[in-house]
Amino acid sequence: MVAVKRTILIGVLVALAAGAGFLAGVELASSGGARRQGIPESTAASAARAARGERRILYWWDPMIGPSSISPQPGLSAMGMPLVPVYAPTGASGRGEVTIDPAIQQSLAIETSRVRIGSLHKNVRTVGYVRQATPASYAVTLRVSGWIGTLYAATDGAAIRKGDPLFTLYSPQLLAAQGELLAAAQNRALASRARDPESAAEARRLYRSIGRRLLYLGVSAAQLKHIVARRKALQYLTFLSPASGYLARVSVRQHSYIQSGRPVMRIGQLGTVWLDAQVYDNQLPWVRLGERMRAHIASDPGRVLTGRISFIDPDEDPRTHTVTVRAQLANPGGLLRPGMYALIDIAAAPLANVLLAPASAIIHTGTGEVALLAQGHGRFMPRTVTTGLTGSDGTVQVLSGLKAGERVVTSGQFLIDVESNMSELTSKFAPRERSIQRAAPSGAMGGSLPGMQMSPAGHQQSSAAKTATRGGAGTHPAARSGG
Repeated sequence: MVAVKRTILIGVLVALAAGAGFLAGVELASSGGARRQGIPESTAASAARAARGERRILYWWDPMIGPSSISPQPGLSAMGMPLVPVYAPTGASGRGEVTIDPAIQQSLAIETSRVRIGSLHKNVRTVGYVRQATPASYAVTLRVSGWIGTLYAATDGAAIRKGDPLFTLYSPQLLAAQGELLAAAQNRALASRARDPESAAEARRLYRSIGRRLLYLGVSAAQLKHIVARRKALQYLTFLSPASGYLARVSVRQHSYIQSGRPVMRIGQLGTVWLDAQVYDNQLPWVRLGERMRAHIASDPGRVLTGRISFIDPDEDPRTHTVTVRAQLANPGGLLRPGMYALIDIAAAPLANVLLAPASAIIHTGTGEVALLAQGHGRFMPRTVTTGLTGSDGTVQVLSGLKAGERVVTSGQFLIDVESNMSELTSKFAPRERSIQRAAPSGAMGGSLPGMQMSPAGHQQSSAAKTATRGGAGTHPAARSGG
């Protein structure tokens, strides 16, 4: 009884072994037939996937890490993130085009925007300084040489009114002119008493001529009357302020000698001041004469000063690369002082009917400008563009390279750029299906990069298949024996 059971068990095991050998032989025979027809196993798998409507996967990788994360099979990256599949293009693509699965575009934070026709607005924001208006500055200059007596105005910045005394001066030339004036006054009085009309007229003409000469030399009319009334020349004559303002650049001291033509001091006025804005050269195309300038100063934060641009400096400062743009402001209360700092806004006239694109869509490569054109269905194409002026609302003028209605990528460009570089590398180094058919079977996957050993089991010949090939029949010995 035991012998019968043993015989039955041996028979069952033999039958199972024979069935397994038959199935393996059929599988190896089918793969060997594919090899005999010149179709590698990877191509056959690709064809099968194509027949099922699936896309061929080139490799897996983590876009956040880069090429170092490329793997021939799915898994986790060094950062613990799932690897993303990269598929082979489904059709003819342009040069530099990259295709990204729409399912992972959201993970890459890719955003697009439409190129449009519109108006470009710009608000030029810069800084400026309050300056003293040059026409409102008076230079006190002597027309004669002499010695300073008493210096009344000696401190820079001191307020002064028109007619206030500035200093006294002793001058031999003025002393001689006073003597001539006194002589002319005496001669005029004598001619009047002689009742000679011609002599009286000549004496009056000589007196007025000498008086005008003293006025031109800086002597006031009140002092001339005082000299004639006293009938005595003054050794020190007092010079008065020609205008109200504040003192600046006082260059003399008491009892010092000063030559004719040398400035003694300056008197500045602040009824009108200049606001000089420092505009950078890339902002200068927006600035025009007559445009309105708005300024805010720290001494009065709630007040907005307005003026119109009256001057644009033809020269640029080579150190700061700025150009002075000036507006004239009224300063009746004297609040604005030279040297004050101001924040300035210039509302430039908009450019109408220009092609606009988001400034974030433009990639500056150092030698040019590139925008990524979204062509739909996960396809992106780099496009060389030329831009013009940049607006304040995040838009830029497009001069060439784009058309109205096209969509450009505004976020995630660098990840797409990495993907594009990887596509270019795989197109250069990864063997095509046609080259795989001509090449001998190897352990490399069709989408692998040089130096990467991708050897999945489905892309290598098994030892049994090699044995079958050496056998020449292309099938397993068990299959040949019909076992």
